[in-house]
Amino acid sequence: MISLLWQDSVLSLLDQSVYPQEERWLTCTSLEETVQVLSSGAILEEKIAAIAGAYGLCQAALAAQDLQQTPQFDEVLAGARAMLLESRNHSRDMQLALDFMADPPEAYTRNVDRITTLLATAVTFERQQVVADRNTARNGTDLMSEGTRVLLRTDRGAFHSAAPTGALGIARRGWKRKLIEQVTLCEGRPSLTAGTLLAQELSKDNVPCTLIPDQAAATFLARQGAHMVLVDGMLAAKNGDLKAPVGAYELAIACYFHSIPFYAVLNADDIDLSAADGSAFGQAEGDPHSVTAGLPCGDAEGWTPAYDVVPAFLITGMITDRNISCAPYEETLEDTVKNAPRKMIVDFGS
Repeated sequence: MISLLWQDSVLSLLDQSVYPQEERWLTCTSLEETVQVLSSGAILEEKIAAIAGAYGLCQAALAAQDLQQTPQFDEVLAGARAMLLESRNHSRDMQLALDFMADPPEAYTRNVDRITTLLATAVTFERQQVVADRNTARNGTDLMSEGTRVLLRTDRGAFHSAAPTGALGIARRGWKRKLIEQVTLCEGRPSLTAGTLLAQELSKDNVPCTLIPDQAAATFLARQGAHMVLVDGMLAAKNGDLKAPVGAYELAIACYFHSIPFYAVLNADDIDLSAADGSAFGQAEGDPHSVTAGLPCGDAEGWTPAYDVVPAFLITGMITDRNISCAPYEETLEDTVKNAPRKMIVDFGS
């Protein structure tokens, strides 16, 4: 579902917290309104929030355009950056977006005013994300042959700016290329909310889809219900350990036992070479109420981790927008980040 639109300095964001029950758009005409929406819980996808942050910085610049040639203009931008970072609890994606805005392509800085440069840079940041998403989908489908059955575990991809992201994007492209026979959804939240949402998105393209409960995944794989498993990663450490949605760890173990390829899907920018291994990701806990909400369980307390950390030896490969990396990850991931070029798609309709 396209969830972000930018037109004439107005940013429109889909309220992801109520979709698909309701398609509600939130209109932001100023930095302050954009920050309020980003802080409200309405935007679930961090990469969409990051793109919104780039456009929010443009809104701050447009509001202060009379100060372009003064030191106060830089102060306005610095204040806007701080507000945007705070709105997402200093998320890594938001930081990457604002860093990109602070260092625009050289061609944009020649013979143009600063606001034009900022606007062009924000559009480029969004388009680079689209290119990355589509290249990830292309790399993922390169692993498939006709008749492939794939299982997805993900809580992202339904919301995007121009193209389905991550594992969902791979499945969608594989179906359109007549490579996929069946898609099975199994995701790691306490409820099947994300799975049912992705099922609805796949149904729009008439992709045959099966939704299974988490606890059935191992049995499903034992019966050879899938040729490959795709999991959207949040971050990868230098050694290949993966921060991933809850439930990914047990699914990786099941794949390892049944000799089914287990692939992580993430952008190359989500490989953190400063993290030596998965211990750098910590062991944060999720909202315990999300486990017990709406259930007649008396005084029982809930517990759930905020995410899983999957050991590198359980991962067959990592599908990124630049390439597919396999073990030894200490070498291949570093090469991906430092040496693999960003690929560009000429035909955005492909």
